[in-house]
Order: sequence, then C-alpha cells, then structure tokens
Amino acid sequence: MQPDFSLLSDYPGFVVTVDYGNFEQTSYQPEAIANLARRYSQLDFVVCHLSFPNCDHLARLENALSQWQDLPNVYTDLSAIQDIEGEQFDEHSSFPRCQQDVKLAKEVLGSQHLIWGTDSPWSATFNSYHHLSTWLADSDIFTAEELADVMAKNAERVYFKEANVNALAKANDPQVK
Repeated sequence: MQPDFSLLSDYPGFVVTVDYGNFEQTSYQPEAIANLARRYSQLDFVVCHLSFPNCDHLARLENALSQWQDLPNVYTDLSAIQDIEGEQFDEHSSFPRCQQDVKLAKEVLGSQHLIWGTDSPWSATFNSYHHLSTWLADSDIFTAEELADVMAKNAERVYFKEANVNALAKANDPQVK
C-alpha cells in the first residue's frame, strides 16, 4: 500500500526529515527522495546524516547526492557523520574522512543545501560537543558566508518558514501550558 501524501499539498512549508539508513539497508532509497521531492515540490525534504557516507566509497555518495542535485527542495544534514565514518577528533586533522564527504557534498549540492548538525546527545558520547560544533570552521571547505549558511541560515530557511512559525504560535498544545 502506497502512503497517501495528497493532504500534504495543503501544507506549504512542511518539512519531511528522513533517516533512511546506510546502503546495506532496504530503507536506503535516495531515488525515492528524488521522486517525492519532484512530486511534492511545495515540501522540503531533509536527508539525515549526509546519506550515510563512507569516504572509501565516494562514488556511492556522489550517486545519491546527484539524484537531488537539480531539486531546490532537498537538503541534507551533516549530523553524526563522524560516528558513521568511525572518526575521533584529532587536533592535527579535524575529521579528515568527514571533510572528504562534505567537500563532495558541497561540489554536488552546493553549500545552500547542507545543514550542520551533531545528532547529540548520542554523537557527543564519541566526540565532544565542542569538536562537533567547530570542526567545519576549522576546515577550509567553506568561505565565511558559506559556513554561516551551513551552520545556521540554511536550517533557519528550511525549518523556520514564516507560515510554520505562525502556525506554531497559534497552536494549542496542552503540554506547553
């Protein structure tokens, strides 16, 4: 049975965040994200964990990201990629495997489609929050403007659209009272 997404057309600004796992799992379907993003262009899609990269297999990552290259409503976050790559912070080379992954993502998608994240608190059990929050600034991947986009502005643009903020302000959530 296919899910019915027809109601989503009533929600411009709606964000679908997807954690589809790594390439070994049946749920790993970057092509499905591309199909959904084309069909529901009024929605934004955020793929978690940079599509589970492995810098030993950059062609696989490039294939996944290329499927979204022409889609303005698809983004990917950079959370937990240190854990996925099995990297611990090293003061001499700040997450070199992750840097390769992010450089490729920037080349394919552009910095406007990348969203920084940590996946904390889980990821902070492997690397300090300080290192997770500063490693991109310590790399030479982004210009200052691009880094500001990746670290904050892209997330703000995707997750805090005016319509979404207004709807939240009007919401009646008994847990907040």
